Amino acid sequence: MNEKELDKKIEDELKKDTNSASELKNETWNKINTELFQSPDSHKKKGKKRGIISGLTAAAIVAIAVFGMTDPGQAMIQSLKDMFVEEKEQEIEIEGHKEDSDVQLEANEELRYVIYIDDSRYKMVEGDSSDRIVPEQELADRYPEVSMEIMRKEATTEEMVESIKNSLADNKMELRQEEQVNTPINGVVIRGIGPGYTNEAGKTGQQWDTPIEKYYITETKNNQVFVIKQSYFLEAAEGHGARFDYMLKSFEIVD
Repeated sequence: MNEKELDKKIEDELKKDTNSASELKNETWNKINTELFQSPDSHKKKGKKRGIISGLTAAAIVAIAVFGMTDPGQAMIQSLKDMFVEEKEQEIEIEGHKEDSDVQLEANEELRYVIYIDDSRYKMVEGDSSDRIVPEQELADRYPEVSMEIMRKEATTEEMVESIKNSLADNKMELRQEEQVNTPINGVVIRGIGPGYTNEAGKTGQQWDTPIEKYYITETKNNQVFVIKQSYFLEAAEGHGARFDYMLKSFEIVD
């Protein structure tokens, strides 16, 4: 066999293998095509079963689309009240006397915080943009307001400090404290006290019922701040004021 004949034989063999591969491909495709696109009679027989399978497949696709694209942390998010114990005991010191206090969990899902309050003395009043902790028994009209209001603000600490100081000045309250603190929470505290006056006994100055406003400002992770405003009066500073601070120790932001 000369060189030309050898080349011709190799060429023929290659063409034969190529044709075989092409025929195999066509045969395989025809089988797949038959399975996918059956005759009308066959489709009627298997239509019901195929409909069920298609429905399940569609449901599976929807489930994957929903849960596969959702952050796992969001999918598994819990109610805040499920993340903390419902009640616990807290030791506090009021006017030099230690006492055990049972405190109850309060949570705000929208503002994303929790706090424990002494529900034997106080109650939580929920509002549209803030919550207020007030005495369980309403005080008589002769007493100034007693409350602790919790707000979340779109502002910086510096902006809130300036706003609060302006508010104190507008209400003719004297600024008595402005400093960074780490208890009962980490943040800035601002405290103002109302003007003095002359009482029935002729004593001039701050009286038992002189109002006090104390603000705590603490930052969150979302360029926002929580502002906690405590309102009480001079005689209640070691009572309500101290209890508010003890409750505030349990305050926790859940971002």
